Amino acid sequence: MNQVSIVGQAFRLVRRELRSGLRGFGVFLACLFLGVFAISAIGSFSAAARSGLLADAGALLGGDLEIRLSQRPVSPEQRTFLSRQGQLSEVLELRTMAANLNNDKRALVELKAVDSSYPLYGTLPIEPSQLPAMALSHTGSTFGALVEQSFLQRLDIKIGEQLRVGEATFTIRGVLTAEPDRSLRAFHLGPRLLISRDALEASGLRQPGSLVTYRYRLKLADRDQAESLKLILQERFPDTGWRLRSWREAAPRVRFFLDRMETNLSLLGLCALLVGGLGVSGAVRGYLNGKLVHIATMKCLGASSRLIFTTYLLQILLLGTIGAGAGLLLGSSVPWLLTRIAGNALPVPLHPGFYPLTLLVSGSFGLLIALLFSLKELGIARRIPPAMLFRGYLENKRTGPGKKIWLAISICALILALIAILSSSDKQLAIWFIMGAGVCFVLFRLLSVAVIYLVHLLPRPKSPRLQLAQANINRPGAPAGGIIFSLGLGLTALVMIALVQTNLNDMVNDTIPEGAPTFFFLDIQPNQVAPLETLLAEYPDSRIDRSPTLRGRITAIAGIPVAEAQIASNVSWAVRGDRFLSYSAAMPTGTQLAAGNWWPRDYSGPPQLSLTSDLAEGFGVGIGDSLTVNILGREISAEIVNLRNVDWSSLNLNFALLFAPGVLENAPQTHLAAVHLPAETEDEAYQAVTERFANISVISTRDVLQNVSRTLNRIGSAFQGMAGIALLTGFLVLIGAVSADQHRRIHDAVIFKICGATRRDILLIFATEFTLLGIIAGLLSALIGSLAAFAILKGPLNVPFSLHPNVILLTLVVGIGLTLVLGLFGTWKALGGKPAGFLRSE
Repeated sequence: MNQVSIVGQAFRLVRRELRSGLRGFGVFLACLFLGVFAISAIGSFSAAARSGLLADAGALLGGDLEIRLSQRPVSPEQRTFLSRQGQLSEVLELRTMAANLNNDKRALVELKAVDSSYPLYGTLPIEPSQLPAMALSHTGSTFGALVEQSFLQRLDIKIGEQLRVGEATFTIRGVLTAEPDRSLRAFHLGPRLLISRDALEASGLRQPGSLVTYRYRLKLADRDQAESLKLILQERFPDTGWRLRSWREAAPRVRFFLDRMETNLSLLGLCALLVGGLGVSGAVRGYLNGKLVHIATMKCLGASSRLIFTTYLLQILLLGTIGAGAGLLLGSSVPWLLTRIAGNALPVPLHPGFYPLTLLVSGSFGLLIALLFSLKELGIARRIPPAMLFRGYLENKRTGPGKKIWLAISICALILALIAILSSSDKQLAIWFIMGAGVCFVLFRLLSVAVIYLVHLLPRPKSPRLQLAQANINRPGAPAGGIIFSLGLGLTALVMIALVQTNLNDMVNDTIPEGAPTFFFLDIQPNQVAPLETLLAEYPDSRIDRSPTLRGRITAIAGIPVAEAQIASNVSWAVRGDRFLSYSAAMPTGTQLAAGNWWPRDYSGPPQLSLTSDLAEGFGVGIGDSLTVNILGREISAEIVNLRNVDWSSLNLNFALLFAPGVLENAPQTHLAAVHLPAETEDEAYQAVTERFANISVISTRDVLQNVSRTLNRIGSAFQGMAGIALLTGFLVLIGAVSADQHRRIHDAVIFKICGATRRDILLIFATEFTLLGIIAGLLSALIGSLAAFAILKGPLNVPFSLHPNVILLTLVVGIGLTLVLGLFGTWKALGGKPAGFLRSE
């Protein structure tokens, strides 16, 4: 019989097989559906977000080209040149305090001052609807202001009421529902306050050295000329020290975040799919168990092993396509659903669409998993003779699937790994995941086998029920190995993510009692230093650590431009924009030198620099190398003379870059102070400082840490959701493993009944078995999940690790409880098995 006729016959047999429905393939379809849905949903969301970012790049950046400067505006010559290139818009941003004039409540806000051209792209939606120019206009003795909803809640203020910012009074005229040029950020220190450029001048907040960010946006006649204009600006004004971004580079951090999120969540989705592969294997095995007589009959009537294998392979592929297709359909609709439900509330613009590559990758994962975990069972069934099939091949020693099948399985696994690596934005992480998944699978398989063997070696308990439960775990063909394997993997993922998130929250929350400052005071003008310190000295047990501050951007490392330097990923943040820096004659309190010596207090030589050890290692520099920093348009190259170890988690006042005296004293600057106050005087001091110094921004350490904690919780929720899908898949695998073994449990129940056991006895035997399996799976997952969390926290994240018994206990309770419930649910039919009917069939 040639291959074409075999395939034709196989299709006819498949059609007849499926006439009876999809009974027995519920777990198979559910596992594929969940895994493919998770991967395609994440991929579709990320693709829609990237497309939305590209489509709205001009609005997100605020123009076709953005010129950014810190603490100083462009020169008149530069402004004139920019104005000739296209339509120019100027936006100023700073943090300051705002006060409600009705109740005197004060809060830190993120202020944005705009001109009449804002926004160059997009619209500024306001409630109630009005033109931005009218909302921000000067009427009577007050300026107009627009705020976001959280501003009203923070200051307990309403539209139409007045507030004070600096020396100016504002009337709130509307609520911002969105800002076209405000991209996703990890967290913010205060709600948005939008005012006009003229209003900022009237407030008196813009002083020499103030921490103001100047953004100049250009709308060009041809936006594709933005890159060439960047080169012209760099050549014409080479020493300006500004940061230039074209519309193609809009929201780079958002893209970076999306890439990392997609990679991490997709790998977790693939983990769920791999766990679901066990359910696929169990469902195929259970289905074939129900087809023993059918397969044996076909073989006796002359059907070849190849025909039988092709028939059931095509059936698996068809059903796999159905399960994966359903997952793809729902996953690809996620961007549309989010857009309709959330709309403008989404942190990034979505552009829902059909993304073939994303769907192709997700669908390939599903079909490859279906093949990978089905081929072995199909190969075993193909090689067993009819006589053994009539007796039930699980009752006998099972033969292997054969070399060709093992080769096909290896090829499927290789293709799966290659697709996972090639489709990931972080190839190294994907490789580590593939290796880790392989090790985890092997480890759990070995542990499940070892545990079952150890159970066999345990002394026989006196209780008959415990004896039978113990025997059920290590008997031939028992599903114990699959249950421990699948449930353990799902619980391990959940334990690992829960411990990582809990420890990160501990790191944030536990910092407060350990001597962290109560407040940080920003933008202190030099003439305000003495009065501020005098005011704070009136409060008992107060302490203030103060340093002059400027902002600068690292432009060269050891003489090599930053764009060409090799920089470790963990310190790349230091060269992405402007950084706070300072100078000091004396070594700051608590400083630990890792290398080199501190300069003399009266040092007056060439520029010298103290650098933190982590930056030095990430930059690949040491004592004697140089670092070039652009400060207020001036390039300063300083020799690194010492390295410091800094514990940033302490929140004590410190700087990554600290200059020797004699370089920055005459530059426009402000001061930054970390203030320690007793809890009972916090509110009084806050009120006194914000009343007397309207321009000083006050940041509460507690509020910042709570903001970080909320951010971690939001990110952690996404990862917990994916771990939950892996766990749910593990439970489906558990049901499938129990269902596949149902015929054996019916046989056992019948024997127990013949021997005089009641239904209650049988129920207790099965309950004891599944309780033992739940304890074993919970203990293994608690151990391995804790070790994995420890490796992540102490490795890439470099944060302290503590073992939380409550998380471990919850894991054990969940593992035992759900294994017991699902196990008994899956074996309920066995309790009703009638001895007479079974004996007649024998």
